[in-house]
Amino acid sequence: MRVGLFSPNYPGVTGDGGIGTYTRTLAEELLRMGHSTHVVSLGRTDERISAGGVVIETVAPRYIPIVDRLLPAASSLWRVGERSLAVSRTWHLEIFEFPNWEGLGLWFALRRQAPLVVRLHTSAAETQEIEQLRKTWGLFVDVQREKLQTRLADALVTHSRAHQQRMATEIGIAPETIKVIPHGIRTYPGFIRTNVPKTEATVVFLGRLERRKGALDLLRAIPLVLSTVPNTQFVLIGRDRAHCPGGRTHQQYVEEEFPGEVRQKIRFAGALEDADVTTHLQKADIFVAPSLYESFGLVFLEAMRWGTPVVGTNVGGIPEIVINGESGVLVSPGNHAELAAAMTSLLLDEGKRRHLGAAGRQRVEEIFSAERMAARTFEFYSAVKAGWKSPSAESRTRS
Repeated sequence: MRVGLFSPNYPGVTGDGGIGTYTRTLAEELLRMGHSTHVVSLGRTDERISAGGVVIETVAPRYIPIVDRLLPAASSLWRVGERSLAVSRTWHLEIFEFPNWEGLGLWFALRRQAPLVVRLHTSAAETQEIEQLRKTWGLFVDVQREKLQTRLADALVTHSRAHQQRMATEIGIAPETIKVIPHGIRTYPGFIRTNVPKTEATVVFLGRLERRKGALDLLRAIPLVLSTVPNTQFVLIGRDRAHCPGGRTHQQYVEEEFPGEVRQKIRFAGALEDADVTTHLQKADIFVAPSLYESFGLVFLEAMRWGTPVVGTNVGGIPEIVINGESGVLVSPGNHAELAAAMTSLLLDEGKRRHLGAAGRQRVEEIFSAERMAARTFEFYSAVKAGWKSPSAESRTRS
């Protein structure tokens, strides 16, 4: 099958992000299965790049003042749509998948010559609610554009039952009309986790340092953990945003609010290359991601595949990945005291860490592998393609 995918970012080429990580994994796995895969992604210039055998067509966003003031991002929507339509025609694509992200597939949806699948990630409306964003014209347009794109799609898919229910309510459709195919990740069954005695334990966070990811809750939990387990280092990986009180970044918050003995236990690593992230996750004693909401929670798979025990929150799609007390630990979102207690308990119990880590790794390999995701996606695409009639065919039928 000849497949097209759009992603706002593509790791290693145009930038990092959850949608990009999912897209790259799916594209590479479909390619391994023998399918032709083409990706359109936002970039600084318009060019064609090959990465891992996948063809990536980058498109540079444009800003046309008179247009974008009235309809924010309209010019980018048009450019993305035109580039995607051109790729679809050039390579005779049989299906094209867009994320709901900002509704950038809307122009493609209106002029498509192949069936359109929309994958429902965390929506603009959800982000506005969770991050308590000010209602602006631009955000209003994003929300409406996403909803219109989903209504024009030939099929909808998401990655967890929890998000299926939430998106069905938001869009106003029956939940069963949204297919659920969990994200998958490449696994490494031959990897052997080493347990070298250390004088200091390491807790790793991976993700944007922002309100939705619960980064401030983690910072507030750290002094409580250190009061009982002082030989612990915290490594925070990801871009820092000014989501702390007073409009400060998380690093500024720590520098201005925490005593020196706590500050020296916290490392802000920033955005790292994939290889460096992998090294941190493999060596971490605990991985923590106290998100206020996750439609799925791909970062947990990234840690669990190495046998690293995880601490997350009992919200969104996370409980469908992490079974509390069996393959990880879940706490209430927004509760830094409960989060601190969970991390402290694990840091003091090496046997429990090993047990949860091994169980989590097994769960990823059995349920959330890239191969399983790609196989289910191909089966889904095939069904959508078989039942699709192009607009021109429908017009001929009516006449």
